[in-house]
Amino acid sequence: MTEGPTDHTTLPGVDDADATALERADIAAVDVRERAVSYRDVLDAGVDRETATVLRREFSLPYSTRFGEGLADRSDEVTGLQDGERDWVAASSSDWEELGVREYDPVARQPAAIWADRDRPTPVTAVSGVGPADADRLADVGITSVRQLSFVDAGLVADLLDLNVMAVRTWRFAARDAR
Repeated sequence: MTEGPTDHTTLPGVDDADATALERADIAAVDVRERAVSYRDVLDAGVDRETATVLRREFSLPYSTRFGEGLADRSDEVTGLQDGERDWVAASSSDWEELGVREYDPVARQPAAIWADRDRPTPVTAVSGVGPADADRLADVGITSVRQLSFVDAGLVADLLDLNVMAVRTWRFAARDAR
C-alpha cells in the first residue's frame, strides 16, 4: 500500500497482534488514516473484528474497495440488499440519457437558492378555501403559512377576525392535510 508511518499501535484499539497483522498485509497506519484501505481489507489482514469496526468508524473506512467492473458486479458485492434492490442497481448500469433523466448540473443552482426554496413557508392560500382576501385577514393576526394555520386555536382566530368558527376549523384541518 502506501509508504509512511508504520507504528500501527497509534491507531485506536490496535494492539501488538493487530499491528503485526497489518504489517504482514503491508497496510501502513497512514493507509488507514487516509482511507486508502477498506474495512474488508483490514479484516482480511487478520485484525480482530472489534478493532476493525473501531477503525472503520473512527476513520470512516468504506466497507469494501473490491466492487468489480460496473454496477452489475457491484450489486453482487454490496451486502444487505434485497433481490429487488440488487436488480435495480444492476439495471442502473444502463444509459441514463436513454431513460430521459437529465444530467445533474451542480452549478445550475447555488446551494443558497436550493435552501431558500426549502425554507420558504407554504402560503395559507395553498389551503383549500382560503383565498387572497382571507390570507390578508389571517396575516393581520400573524398567520401567514400553512404550518401556522394548522396549529391555530380556531375559536380565538374566529373571535379576532369576526369569522365563523367552523370556517376556521375547516381551514385548520385542511392545513393539517396540506402539510
